[in-house]
Amino acid sequence: MIDNDELLKELSKKELEELSDLNGNFKINQDVINDAIKDATSFIASFIVIPKNPTPLLKQICTLLTIIELKRKQNYPKENYKDELEKCESLLIKMANGKIPIELKNESKLIVKQRAFKHNDYIMKDWSSVNG
Repeated sequence: MIDNDELLKELSKKELEELSDLNGNFKINQDVINDAIKDATSFIASFIVIPKNPTPLLKQICTLLTIIELKRKQNYPKENYKDELEKCESLLIKMANGKIPIELKNESKLIVKQRAFKHNDYIMKDWSSVNG
């Protein structure tokens, strides 16, 4: 659902390196990041069915949950990310109830509505002789 580019929008490269480096190699560990993304996606999937074309809000929630998971793996105190986790959970509950959309829909098709009267460019006949 997300990749490193979306994580780098929220974090700097140095912060991402610090959060993903569990062994002290001073390098970005892609396996740890992928594992955190999978954990965040699984958490989201426990609330809703993950769509093929998610909304930007759903991607942002996945990004925040991935960052929280990376912080959890680095043994950050829970108070540092508790509020963000509750915010994400409340948004996911609203998405599960259908109050917030979870998928972008292509509405590029032109919908032609039938009107009661069709307007034409020509002048109508004089009906005064018929009506009296």
